[in-house]
Amino acid sequence: MRYTFLAIITLLTLPLWGQATDFKVRYEAFLKGDIKIIGNNILNREERRKSANTPYNDRSGKAKLNDVLNMQYTDVDNDPQTFSSSSASFNNEGAEGGKVVYAGLYWAATYPYAEGQLKKDKNTITDNSRQDPSSVLLKTPSKNTYNPVQGTLIYDARNDEKLKSSSPYVYYADVTTLVAEGNSQGDYTVANVRATLGQIEGGSAAGWALVLVYENANSNVKKIITYDGFAAITNEESKTLTFSGFKTPEKGAFQTHIMGATLEGDLNMKDDNVLLSVPASGQYIALQSKLRPARNFFSSVIDNDGKIVSTRTPNSENTLGFDIFRLSIENDKQSLIPNNASSLDLIYSRSFDRYYLFLTALEIENNPKEVPQKVTEIETAKPIAMPSVEVNPTVKPAANTPRVKKLQATDTQRGYYVIVGSFLNINNVEKRVEEMKGFGYDAQVYYNSDQMLNFIYVAYYDNYQQAAQKVEEVRNRTDIPDPWILDVANND
Repeated sequence: MRYTFLAIITLLTLPLWGQATDFKVRYEAFLKGDIKIIGNNILNREERRKSANTPYNDRSGKAKLNDVLNMQYTDVDNDPQTFSSSSASFNNEGAEGGKVVYAGLYWAATYPYAEGQLKKDKNTITDNSRQDPSSVLLKTPSKNTYNPVQGTLIYDARNDEKLKSSSPYVYYADVTTLVAEGNSQGDYTVANVRATLGQIEGGSAAGWALVLVYENANSNVKKIITYDGFAAITNEESKTLTFSGFKTPEKGAFQTHIMGATLEGDLNMKDDNVLLSVPASGQYIALQSKLRPARNFFSSVIDNDGKIVSTRTPNSENTLGFDIFRLSIENDKQSLIPNNASSLDLIYSRSFDRYYLFLTALEIENNPKEVPQKVTEIETAKPIAMPSVEVNPTVKPAANTPRVKKLQATDTQRGYYVIVGSFLNINNVEKRVEEMKGFGYDAQVYYNSDQMLNFIYVAYYDNYQQAAQKVEEVRNRTDIPDPWILDVANND
C-alpha cells in the first residue's frame, strides 16, 4: 500500500463543512480485541441472461455506471418471503475468547420511489410508491431463521430538495444480543432492504454493513471508536471527523486501522479521496490502496487492505455504488502517527463524484499505562451507544469539585486557543470545565487580568488551521454553543 504526501496548502483549500446529519460516537471502548465491518450490496445489474444474483466483476475503464444499468434486487436465500437478500461471512481469525461484545447493523439505499426507467436520456418514474424502509431481516450463523430488526433512522433525504432526486436513507440497529446468542462466526444474511429498482438520476445503489467488535486475549489494548451520521460529499462540501480519547504507545511500532462505509461512490467517476491529518506530527496524507486510488477512493468495492473480500454472496468485484473499506495505516518509524499521539482527523474530501458517508471507524493501539485498569480486561469493555439524533446531555459539576487553576497571560504560550466559554464568575467556570470533561475534553482556564475574564479552552495550537479543525470537532461532538479561536500574543 502506498500513500501520497500532500502539501499543507492543498488541505487548506478544502472546505471543512458539509450538508449532513451530525456524526456522533456510536461505540467507544478500550479493548483487548478487534473490530471488523462485513457487509454486501443488495442491488446489482440485470442484463441479458445474467440475473442480479450473478456477480458483476467488470472493473475496467469501460464499466458502465449504475445510472444506465437495470438495477434489481439480489435475492440469494431461496426464501419466497423475502424480496431482497445478500450475505457476508465473519471470521475472528482464531482470536482467543472471540466473544462479540458489540454488533451494529446499518442499511442504506437510494430510494426516491419504487422503480424508474431511463428513456431517451430522460429518467421517468414507472412506480411512484415508496414503502417504509425502517425494518429488515437478519439471519445469524447460529440460527437458520430470520430475526426481524427495527431500525433507528439516521437520515432520509426524501424531503431534502438538494438530494430529493436520489433520496438516500440510512438506518441503524444495535443487534448485539442477536449476534451474541450463539456462534458468531459464519454467514450473516440481511434481507428486505428497500431501494429503487431500474434506473434513477445519479444511479441506484443499496447495501448493508455489520460492525463487529470482539475479544482477543492475545491482542494489545486498543481504542476502538465508531462514528455514524450522514454527509453528502460533493465538489463543494467535505466532512472532517476527529478521533480522540486515545494515547499511542510511548515507544515502538503500533497498528492503526481505519474503516468505513459509503453509498454511491462510482468506479469510473473520480476525484473523491480521504485525507488523514495528524496534529502531533503535522503530516497530511491521502489514503490509497491497489483498489482505491488516491483520486478515486470510493470505487464500488468491498475490500480489506486492497484485497476484495470474496466471502460474500454474491461476491461482486464491482458493487455498483456501495463501498466498505478497511485499511492498515503504514507508519514507518512512527513518522505519520507518532508515539504519545492523542488525536487524528479524517477528511472526506469534496468530489465530482458525489457520495454519501454514513459510517467510519478507528482501531488504534493504545498505551496500556493510559487506560483505566478496570477497562483493560476484555470482559469489562463496554460500548457507548448514543443515538445519532440526540445531543449529549449537560453534565452537572460533581460535589466538592476542586477549584480550577487560573493561568495568567505570562503562563500561556503564544498561539491559537480553542475557546468553549468565557466567564467572570468562577462557579460558571467550574461548571463548564466539568461539562467539558463529560464530553471527553480536559479543559483548562486562561485568565486575562485586563478583561478580568476566565477563558476556558480545550486545545492549543500554533497553527490556525488545526485550531479551526478542532472548533469543527467541538461543534460536532458537543452541544456547546459557538466555540471560537482566541489568538494569544503574549506581548511583553
